[in-house]
Amino acid sequence: YQSKQLMRDFGVTVQKGGIASTPQGAFEVAKAHLAPYIVKANVPVGGRGLGSLTSGLKGGVQMCNEPSQVKEYSQQMLGYQLVTKQTTSEGVPVNSVLVFEAIEISKQTYLAFMLDRNFGGPVCIYSKHGGVSIEEIAVKEPGSVHILPISIQKGLTHEEATRVAKDLEFSEKEQELAVKDLLRLYELFIQNDAVQVEVNPWATTPDEKVYCVDAKINIDDNAIFRQTSMRHFITEQEEFSYEDEVEKLAERQGLNYVGMNGNIGCMVNGAGLAMATMDIIKINGGEPANFLDVGGGASEDQMLKAFEILFSHPNLKSVFVNIYGGIVRCDLIAQNLMKAKQLIGFPCPVVARLQGNNADKATEIINQERSDELKVEPNFEAAAKLAIKIAN
Repeated sequence: YQSKQLMRDFGVTVQKGGIASTPQGAFEVAKAHLAPYIVKANVPVGGRGLGSLTSGLKGGVQMCNEPSQVKEYSQQMLGYQLVTKQTTSEGVPVNSVLVFEAIEISKQTYLAFMLDRNFGGPVCIYSKHGGVSIEEIAVKEPGSVHILPISIQKGLTHEEATRVAKDLEFSEKEQELAVKDLLRLYELFIQNDAVQVEVNPWATTPDEKVYCVDAKINIDDNAIFRQTSMRHFITEQEEFSYEDEVEKLAERQGLNYVGMNGNIGCMVNGAGLAMATMDIIKINGGEPANFLDVGGGASEDQMLKAFEILFSHPNLKSVFVNIYGGIVRCDLIAQNLMKAKQLIGFPCPVVARLQGNNADKATEIINQERSDELKVEPNFEAAAKLAIKIAN
């Protein structure tokens, strides 16, 4: 719905409608628009149409002819869990529904603007087969997927947009509308620092109109600071997010945290080392409880917060601090580990492996503490096995 709102702001043709968090609110949205309607559970997962709700309703997408039906279906969605092929067996909570004017679709196509490393810039990807994932289209009919490289200097030209519309076998009337939307979508893509604007399906109706029925838009995280218009979208996303509260806290602190179901906490620096640490724990019979990547530029405050977040997991039996000092100094990690012990306290024994920049100083700092709760092991596998042994 955010994508539709953004596209509408750029003059792209989308269905009219709105969002509601109560059955009465959904009824009011429907009353303000023309029947028939489509009601969708507003959840950030795919497969809604084939999903089921814990209320007993089959399908998180429903067609309605009257506002009263919209209200009835909303009552069976809101406050319940929706289970789809992309969720766990518990499903995800439905806190809001989308109500849009339904359209009769005569043809579905696929359209996307993306940044492509192979072409060194933006591309337009399109296929006359839409309504299913582009990966599925590429497997079944690879020849139907077209990729049009776009000059970042010139942008998408009218001639290129016309070529896309013709390749998609739109009628002359549809081509005229499609070209306008193509140029507007590309403008949206560039002006908002997007890395993906995917419309699926890009559909036509029996009266030869063209609609962006469903869409996904991803904005470059590194450009958010200058995309001030996106901030309210981000706030909304946080409200509807099912991300763990600890993960949200870590994100706000500029840290990468993922919670798991094991009993060994892991602090690392760098994605590669994180994956290697998870692997070596699993290979040796352990189960990670979480991992926290402090990266290379963490400040002292961030580091202390990192330990606080890491130690908050309720199942911890041991913690494995595995740092390869490059930009981040090992002695800084050691100092903050000592500070965390004093200010927060260790919930369980900690095994530290600190290699690289100032590793000797770090070992000296830890050895001075002489704590049974803190052990130093320079060998990667030996340190992992020690953390597993303690946890078991």
